[in-house]
Amino acid sequence: MKALVLAAGVGERMRPLTDELPKPLLPIANRPVMGYILEHLARHGFTEVVANLYYRGEDIAAHFQDGAAHGVELRYSWEDRLYGSAGGTKRCQDFLGDDTFLVIGSDDLTDMDLTALLRLHREAGAIASIGLVEVEETSQFGIVVTEEDGRIKQFVEKPKGYSPSKTANTQIYLFEPEILDLIPPDQVWDYGFNVFPELVSSGAPFYGFSLPGYWRDIGSVADYLVGQSDVLEQLVQTRVEGTQTRPGVWIGEGAEISPQAEISGPAMIGRSCRVEAGARVGGGTSAADGVVVPAGTCLWNTVVWSGARVLGGEEIRDCVITPQRRVSLHPTAG
Repeated sequence: MKALVLAAGVGERMRPLTDELPKPLLPIANRPVMGYILEHLARHGFTEVVANLYYRGEDIAAHFQDGAAHGVELRYSWEDRLYGSAGGTKRCQDFLGDDTFLVIGSDDLTDMDLTALLRLHREAGAIASIGLVEVEETSQFGIVVTEEDGRIKQFVEKPKGYSPSKTANTQIYLFEPEILDLIPPDQVWDYGFNVFPELVSSGAPFYGFSLPGYWRDIGSVADYLVGQSDVLEQLVQTRVEGTQTRPGVWIGEGAEISPQAEISGPAMIGRSCRVEAGARVGGGTSAADGVVVPAGTCLWNTVVWSGARVLGGEEIRDCVITPQRRVSLHPTAG
């Protein structure tokens, strides 16, 4: 089956990290987040995949190439400007428009049951079905109200103030080809603001289903850090690189860890890393391949990107260290 991975966005909410890497390449447990999505699609039989690209699209295409390493046949739809989630889909009509197809974000972390969504979609006779999840903070999501059978009777994109429910859109969609007729060509068009409200108002068979499995929107540095821990603790059903030496502790090939260092799970030490005597690493930390953790340094709930340098003797918590900067959940802490 066919799928579109939405990968064109600039990733404004994740700046300044996305000034260095496009959001689909942000590393989670030392692998780009979009790689998890491609492998998840492959597990559920969505092996013909197109990704729309705009912001730093060359970097994304250079990394994933034809998708074979992730079990899919991957091609690209290049955008000369951002066309929105639905507008980007319309531009892939020649590829997608002959059967039921899936649309999914490149920057979410999930193992939700896509096969179950396909079954429910077909049983309902839906033109559009979306995966749903309960959230506490509603202002960053499309919020839905459904009938008992899952039919969506209200859709509000990113409500400000009052929210009609806490049931949120996951940006996991199944569509029949007719959905493409509702999207004008060569225009900026969005599912949440344009297509879904039209489906509700027209009474079209538009459904939402709560799915078993894990889902997290990687929309903030806090979510990004939580995603690291969740992968390392295997709360997400996915492949983790390295050898798990004890629950939640993953060590890459060629890593050198001093007997006087302390590694507490969840944690990942990448290939050819060096963790020196007296260093402490844990709390959801991922250190990229080749990183040196100097003597006396503490890394806790911290992600160290490839090429970044960690200074000796520091205690670093709740932070992302890149080759160019540090991004902390507590900026005044340094």
